[in-house]
Amino acid sequence: MKSIHFVGEWFECRAPAGVLADPQAIQARCMQYIAGRHLPISYAHFTTSASDGVIGAMTGKGIHLVLRTFPRDNTVIADLHADQEEAAEISAAMRVFDSLRDEFRPMRALLHRVQPCGQALVGATLPGQGRTPRAPTEVLMSTPLRRVG
Repeated sequence: MKSIHFVGEWFECRAPAGVLADPQAIQARCMQYIAGRHLPISYAHFTTSASDGVIGAMTGKGIHLVLRTFPRDNTVIADLHADQEEAAEISAAMRVFDSLRDEFRPMRALLHRVQPCGQALVGATLPGQGRTPRAPTEVLMSTPLRRVG
């Protein structure tokens, strides 16, 4: 079975400040991208967080997406886990993740890949349970990055 788990940290977001604090606006954007990729979502809940931002989650068969916004810092943290039989569905989940990043228009983005233990080394099984963090990939931009396709 194939699976992916990514955590994105998006800094200096240039999305309107009102969007970063509006649970309905963020949920609508998430639903737009999820529906566009035909991913199975069975539950979604977005609400205002204690930091005057938004925390929300969408789950479905083999996928979860969690978003947290921090409007005072213009920051968004996104967590995506997809556990699918088909590589095409993992690809679709990553496109949703990328589209959401582009929607918030960060000037700087970190992408952390969390690798399940046992898959960290090809052909090797590691003892223990849990997940192994990988080194983040940092992207610095002078203008917001727009995805093509």
